[in-house]
Amino acid sequence: MTTSLKISMFSTLILLRILVGYQPHSGQDNYHGKLNAYGGDYEAQRHWMELTYHLPIGDWYWYDLEYWGLDYPPLTAYVSLFCGYFSDKLIGADSVALYTSRGYEDPIHKAYMRATVLLLDTLIYVSVAWVSTKGSDKLHNRKSLWSLTFALTQPALVLIDHGHFQYNCVSLGLALWGFYYMTKDHFLNCVIGSVFFCLALNFKQMTLYYAPVVFAYLLGRCFSKEAKFFLSRFCTLGITVIITFGILWWPFLYYLPSQNQDLSTGERLTHVIHRIFPFQRGLFEDKVANLWCALSTKPISIRTRISESMQPLASMGLTLTLILPACCKLFCVGKLNETSPKHHGDFQLLLWGSASTALAFFLASFQVHEKSILMALAPISLLVW
Repeated sequence: MTTSLKISMFSTLILLRILVGYQPHSGQDNYHGKLNAYGGDYEAQRHWMELTYHLPIGDWYWYDLEYWGLDYPPLTAYVSLFCGYFSDKLIGADSVALYTSRGYEDPIHKAYMRATVLLLDTLIYVSVAWVSTKGSDKLHNRKSLWSLTFALTQPALVLIDHGHFQYNCVSLGLALWGFYYMTKDHFLNCVIGSVFFCLALNFKQMTLYYAPVVFAYLLGRCFSKEAKFFLSRFCTLGITVIITFGILWWPFLYYLPSQNQDLSTGERLTHVIHRIFPFQRGLFEDKVANLWCALSTKPISIRTRISESMQPLASMGLTLTLILPACCKLFCVGKLNETSPKHHGDFQLLLWGSASTALAFFLASFQVHEKSILMALAPISLLVW
């Protein structure tokens, strides 16, 4: 691929994202008309910048939960703090003023927020798409160009992230970086890949859709040498996960919320988990997965045939059944002898497996948001060519 072609392609991809940003966004001018929560995704992201920038870290998951309360994992909160800091310094204090900035829709601030999405998209998602599709000769370079173009012009991701102020590109990019490293030959790369995947899990909880097949593949890698290496490899990965999660979650366990100083560590942890995973909602409340929505209609009417307490278990059982084939396959792939050339083939199979499990969760799991389809589309987009 010539330098001029590379420049032209990336310029076009950046221009596409910028042009999408000129269109109206969800909740613009309080289009939804909500009394207790102004606007939509733009206001939610701006509000998280506001609260993380001004409030003590112990209050982040407790502050005014009725008005776009923080309900994403810790890494999202840290990124919001970073963006909020520069919003205050570059755009002005009014853009993230505590409470008084609610409903703030200044065009300059919108441009700033779109720029943060574009920057993170380029640094994380575009970079891994480029690296993972890079060809080794002229023929493969031509194919990789088409694959890269298709992956980076994926309509759903471009519209949701750059049209509606989402940051799905961060979690998807981190997950793909994890896949890229953990499918390399040396086991140390599996450790690096695990760190990236843990970061993805801690940015958006939807990344859990990939977790079963990633666990199966890494478990296979632990078995891929003599039995004496299994325990050391398994423990290494386990310690890596614990340390990564510990660093990200420690502040929320250590610092107390201002209004609830008597809460135990376990109670604070439970509250944050409930904010991220709304288990208290029913299977048929708010966001319903496709299969359950279809099965709830007559003549099946499964909603009335299964008790509310059993519905989450039924959802889990069906989802596990659907993901089992992909997990078994990836366990066997990971278990292959490491001396055989495997990286490119393993990476592709891990993409297929992650797309399969993501679709299974999208169809049958609990509280499925419509944008969750991105979790299947991202790996599939890299497999087209």
